[in-house]
Amino acid sequence: MPGWILIVLVIVFVLSPLAHSIANAIESRASRPSLEPDDGARRLDQLEERLTLLGDEVHELAEKQEFLTRLLEASPDRPTLTAEPEDDIG
Repeated sequence: MPGWILIVLVIVFVLSPLAHSIANAIESRASRPSLEPDDGARRLDQLEERLTLLGDEVHELAEKQEFLTRLLEASPDRPTLTAEPEDDIG
């Protein structure tokens, strides 16, 4: 088979569908509506609200951790973890 036939077949069966897919992707991005200015402001407000909620949850978790730490330190009969030597097997 001559080399030019192989080149034509590669162009027709490989590069043409690839170029068509790229063109469709570019066209679909161009046809998307852009964000309106108030839409961006609304999204920013939602993000600020979620950030505030996350901050509150972090603060609450820190308080719980401090409480548990104080509770464990004040407990007189708390079990202690000690390493006991293991018998060598073998």
